[in-house]
Amino acid sequence: MRPKPLAALAAAPLFLLPAAAPAGAAPAPRYAALGDSYAAGVGAGAYDPVSAACHRSTRSYPELWRAANGPADFLFAACDGATTADVERDQVPRVPADATLVTLTVGGNDLGFGDAVIACLQPLTTDAYCDSVLDESERRLREELPGRLDTLYRALDAEAPAARVVVTGYPRMLGTADTCLIGTAARRARFNALTDAADDLIERQAVKQGFRFADVRTAFDGHGVCRGGADEWIHPITLPLWESYHPRAAGQSGGYLPSVSAAALG
Repeated sequence: MRPKPLAALAAAPLFLLPAAAPAGAAPAPRYAALGDSYAAGVGAGAYDPVSAACHRSTRSYPELWRAANGPADFLFAACDGATTADVERDQVPRVPADATLVTLTVGGNDLGFGDAVIACLQPLTTDAYCDSVLDESERRLREELPGRLDTLYRALDAEAPAARVVVTGYPRMLGTADTCLIGTAARRARFNALTDAADDLIERQAVKQGFRFADVRTAFDGHGVCRGGADEWIHPITLPLWESYHPRAAGQSGGYLPSVSAAALG
């Protein structure tokens, strides 16, 4: 998650129409996927060029859910860099009133997760600088994000009142082993604690609105940065830099998709 690219909001959403369901089959869902870079699939590669700076990936959990379940229509509006205000202003109005399923991942950019990564996980930054940035993220979580989520969730509920809404959280990105050389053990622990606090808040606000929450933390346990090899589902610092600290394709398919599917179909 990073500050919003200027071109992101201009990118058009992607609509796909699968074949009609057989006679007698249950109606196919009408699916809209909203949110930020984690919903768009940043880090998973195979980006749809039409999505431009939104960086929507064909390996993202919304695309994987579409391929597995064949919705009657599909709106993929998630965009790299989106905040809650961006989703409310630019994505929610595109959701059809007859949508039956909406997924949403958002909130990290409101807390300045990208700034926290730079402050705490890059070389040569001080503990004092890291602490000051995380202090600000924690303040936003306490004082600002609850109201922003509440406003967004009410707007989404009004736009698609019949839809099942599945709100996801974020994975703990960082391994805690002593052999991990990213940041320090204390910084990694505090960063993961911020993720936990954000997920807990997102869940409370979602449940209060009558939405479902897909918790991805357990699925990602043991697959964070510093795990190494195929078991590492989240990029460390990489090129292009905007993919850093985002799920790889394995994180979208092995971490997000099962949790979202369980909430969407259960």
